[in-house]
Amino acid sequence: MPRSFSTNIYSLYLIKLAKWLMLIMPIVALFYSDNGLDHFDIYLLQAVYSLSVALLEIPSGYMADVIGRKKSLVIGSVLGTLGYGIYSISSGFYGFLAAEMVLGLGGSFISGSDSAILYESLVATDQKHSYFRLEGRITSLGHFGETIAALAGGFIAVTLSYRAVYLSQTLIAALAIPASLYLLEPPRTGHISKPGLGHILAVCKESLVGNKKLSATILLSSLIGTCTLCMAWTSQVYFVNMGLAEKSITPLWVLLNLTVALVAMVADKVVAKIGRRIAIALIILIIPGAYILLGVMSLMPALLVLFVFYGIRGYATPLLKDLVNRYCASETRATVLSIRSLLIRVSFALLGPFIGSLSAGHSLAIALQVSGLILMLLALIAGLFLFLTLREET
Repeated sequence: MPRSFSTNIYSLYLIKLAKWLMLIMPIVALFYSDNGLDHFDIYLLQAVYSLSVALLEIPSGYMADVIGRKKSLVIGSVLGTLGYGIYSISSGFYGFLAAEMVLGLGGSFISGSDSAILYESLVATDQKHSYFRLEGRITSLGHFGETIAALAGGFIAVTLSYRAVYLSQTLIAALAIPASLYLLEPPRTGHISKPGLGHILAVCKESLVGNKKLSATILLSSLIGTCTLCMAWTSQVYFVNMGLAEKSITPLWVLLNLTVALVAMVADKVVAKIGRRIAIALIILIIPGAYILLGVMSLMPALLVLFVFYGIRGYATPLLKDLVNRYCASETRATVLSIRSLLIRVSFALLGPFIGSLSAGHSLAIALQVSGLILMLLALIAGLFLFLTLREET
C-alpha cells in the first residue's frame, strides 16, 4: 500500500483511540447519580444524544460524500472535543443535555465517514478483501483503548474526582483533531454529479428497498448495533442496580471490554473457523437473548451471559459492516453507512427510555425481559430476511 494511504490507516487508529479511550464509562452512572439524575434521566440523555446524531446522520454522511470524508472527520473531531469540554464544566441535567447535543452533532459527522475512508483507501490499492480484518483490528484497538481507559478513569475518579475524569476526556478527544487533519482523501470510483435532497431520498430508497442485499444487511446490522449500544449503558445501570460499587464495576468493565477486543482482533479468523452462517446465527440469537437472560438470572450467571454477549459483539460489528460495504456504491458509501447509523440511533432513542420507563414503573428485571423479547422477535425476522437474500453467500 502506498505510503499516502497507509498513513490513513494509522490516522484512523488514532481517531478510533480518541473516540474509544472512554475514561468516563466506569463512572458515568455514578457521576450522573452524584449530580442528581435518576435512571430515566440517564436514558433520556443518551436518547437525546442519539437523536442529535440522527437529525444530521444522513445529511452529514451525504455531505461527506460530496465534500470529502476527511473534512467531515475534522468537523466531527472538533465538535467532539467541544462536547466533552461542556460536560466538564456542567453540573446538572440541562448542562449535560447541551453537551450531549454537541457530542451528537460531532458524532454524526464522524459516523460513516471513518469506515468509508478506510474502505476506499483499501479499494484504491486492491486491498478491499482486507477490510473485514482491518475493521476488526480497529474495533479491537478501540476496545483495548477503552479497557485501558476504564482503569485510568477509575484511578482518576478515586484519586481526584469524577469531574477530573471528564476534563481528562476532553484532552483525549482533542487527539482526533490532528489525526483527522493528517488524513488524505482517497480516490473514488464515482462521484455525485447532482447533489441535492432528491438524490439523498433516492439513495435512501435504494438502500432500504431497492437493493435487497443491501437492505437486508442494513436492517440486521442496525438492529444488532442498537442492542450492543443499549447494552453498554444498560450494563452500567444493571451493575448499580445489583448493588455493585465502583471498585467492582471498574474491573468488570475492563474484563468485558477486553473480551470484545480479543475477539475483534481475530474476528476474520473466528468467522472463518465457525462459518459465516453459524456466526450470523449466533449474533441473531445471543445478542438480543442476553437481555432476557439478564432479566431472569441472578448476578453470577448473568455476568457469564454478559461475557458471551461481549465476545459475540467482538466479531459482529466488523462482520456486519463488511457486509454493508460490499453492496453499496463508492460514491454514496458514507451516506449508506450513515443510514445504518441513523437506524441505530433512532432505535436506541426509543429503546433506552422504554427500558428506563419500565424500570422506573416496575423493575429493571421486567424491563430487560420485555425489551429482550421484542428485540429477539425483530432479530429473527431480520435474520430470516438476510438468509433468504444472501443464501448463496452465507
